Amino acid sequence: MKPIAPGRPRSPKLPLVAAAAGRCGRARLGRAAVGAPVLGAADRAARGATDRGAAAPRRGTARPGPGLAAEGGTRRGTSRMKPIAPGRPRSPKLPLVAAAAALVVAVIAGGVGFDQLMNGNRIYQGVSVGSVDVSGMTREEAANALDAAYSDAVASGLGIVFASDEAAQTVDVDTEMTEDAAQAEQLSVEEARADKKLWVAEAGVLGAHVPTADLAEEAFAVGRDAGGLAQRIEAATSTVSIPMRLDFDEDALEALAAEIDETIGEPRVDSNVQIEDGVATVVEGHDGTIVDRDEFRSKIAEGFLGATPDDFSFVAHTAFAPSRIDSAAAETCRAFIQGVLDRGLTFTFEGDQWDLDGATIGSWVTTTVAESEGGARLVPALDEKTACADLLALIREAGFVSATTVNFRIEGGEVWVYAQDGSRYPLTADAVSAADAGVFGAFRDNGSTAFADERPTVAIGWGAAPSKSSFDDALAMGLIGEISSYTTEYNDGAGTANRRHNIHLAADLLTDSITPANGGIWSFTETMGGQANEEMGFKGAHVISGGEYTDAIGGGICQVATTVFNAVYEGGYPVTERRNHSLYISSYPTGRDAAIAYPYLDLKWENDTTSDVLLRTRYTDSTLTVTLYGIDPGYVVSTETGDWQKGDAYKTKYQVDEEESEGTRYVKTRGADGRSVTVHRTVRDRSGNLLHEEDFESNYKPINEVIVVGPNTPTGEEEDSEEKDDDKEDARVSTGD
Repeated sequence: MKPIAPGRPRSPKLPLVAAAAGRCGRARLGRAAVGAPVLGAADRAARGATDRGAAAPRRGTARPGPGLAAEGGTRRGTSRMKPIAPGRPRSPKLPLVAAAAALVVAVIAGGVGFDQLMNGNRIYQGVSVGSVDVSGMTREEAANALDAAYSDAVASGLGIVFASDEAAQTVDVDTEMTEDAAQAEQLSVEEARADKKLWVAEAGVLGAHVPTADLAEEAFAVGRDAGGLAQRIEAATSTVSIPMRLDFDEDALEALAAEIDETIGEPRVDSNVQIEDGVATVVEGHDGTIVDRDEFRSKIAEGFLGATPDDFSFVAHTAFAPSRIDSAAAETCRAFIQGVLDRGLTFTFEGDQWDLDGATIGSWVTTTVAESEGGARLVPALDEKTACADLLALIREAGFVSATTVNFRIEGGEVWVYAQDGSRYPLTADAVSAADAGVFGAFRDNGSTAFADERPTVAIGWGAAPSKSSFDDALAMGLIGEISSYTTEYNDGAGTANRRHNIHLAADLLTDSITPANGGIWSFTETMGGQANEEMGFKGAHVISGGEYTDAIGGGICQVATTVFNAVYEGGYPVTERRNHSLYISSYPTGRDAAIAYPYLDLKWENDTTSDVLLRTRYTDSTLTVTLYGIDPGYVVSTETGDWQKGDAYKTKYQVDEEESEGTRYVKTRGADGRSVTVHRTVRDRSGNLLHEEDFESNYKPINEVIVVGPNTPTGEEEDSEEKDDDKEDARVSTGD
């Protein structure tokens, strides 16, 4: 072999090339065996010289390396490759690099394919949610595992929220809750909130639940959509833990926080605009202090997810809550509203024209706070219900009578609205919407205070009533509307769960009930299905019997009857039967409550219009709303409330409860003197014609004060627990407040 030229670096590929050359030599040897001579070293050198003289050497040829046959030898695999000429550039590494890159790509592709095959629909290893390892699970399996680990415990969640540190240290929770439960039906909402020391946070009431499906999706996304390969590696080498969280019924959570605000805070009041006789003025607001919503939510979630979800407590704290609308912002809104009122609005219908001044339009204007990233603004709008009622009255006064009468039917569990063939109705809702967009739209959208050069004019058209439409569609198109609505509040807590259940059950039984047109009678008892008993699902709760509060099945349904009565009262419909509660509750309008006591006392009213009326209920855990829907007859209701007349004074009684601890003392029933009042209602049509008027008399008998004491607890007076009232009327059970 010829030595490698001095200074020339040795190619690292020589062994590989030599091996390849050996393979070529073996092939050539096979051919030489049939008669071709084997060339020696001298022969190869001579031939190489001849080759070099004939042509340039080919790229990629190799010099013989160690282990090749010596000059004149006949060793198998001897290379016939020509030596590399001195000074020739080294062979590039591109083929080897490309091969290596292809190998890496193939390995990655194979790995990804294998990973997809093994984990395509499963969560990667090393992923957990809260305390649950969900590695290798499908999303459905992970959701089920989370449900099994957390949902039952969360559902049992019940915690105490104290009004102050002092209350947390000094209040006996059981006694306080017992007294609250005993007086929940006796006190007005305002009275009960004034001296509240604790509240109960119940998981069921707050709609607390584990969002298992969402958490399973988040776990599945680890190493895929979330975090990519880096998080995939993290999960494989350690763990990726997704924090456990709860979702709530946000309205219920806010309602509880707002209730606590009433006792320990001072709700903020935004500056606003009020309108009277066409003149808009600013009403100053003020800052407040309210429960810190983030901390409140966090504390409740921690409790429900903690070691003892049914036995935890914390103290609510308030935080500064600045008014969102200051006087300057309110003034900007006021000035614009005043400009609209001064210009007025014009509506036309079938050749008639009504130029409405600020006094009329002002009763339509409402304001709301619009919040955005840029801050809050006070924005005006036209109230559709009020405006449509006034426009329909003008249309009727002009001699136009809508041919539309509607009937409601329940089909397949849904409410459907039927109108007579060929019926049509004035499109007042569309007209009000157009007027609202025209006068207030630009101000709401971008704060523009520019006015059009001319007084806005809006035409009211006719609409063809479909013979059948869903309730929602009929409401949206303006074929039907809200006639009247009323909301009552009630005290709620752990001790009033049965009463709340009864209120909700009664409301469910009454909702979507229909009162036929032309003299149809609606009865509370008949609509509900008879007596409120256990067979119907009602539970025991506080009722008034024999001048005292006691427990009976169905307690609380008088709250529902009172709410229905006031919706009907405001709608102007004739009330044919109504009796007051035994006890007056100041949360209700004076003299405007209604009691139910099967079979003695019922609530009935008459539909004296030409279209059906639908009654619909909705509720929260502390409010109940009853709304009447149909074609608004346009009744105008006025009320005169008489002076209170004194009645008999109440008595005080003591009851010893041997199950209470010695020294225990609380008021089970608050005493109330008897008294009476009369409310006079007058109902007229839009033209002022008297339709009917009636007196609603309410006689409230005295309610004995009952004080419960533990054994060996001095009362200061002789016990009178055995006294009974034999008055038959007084002994009837009123299943309400």
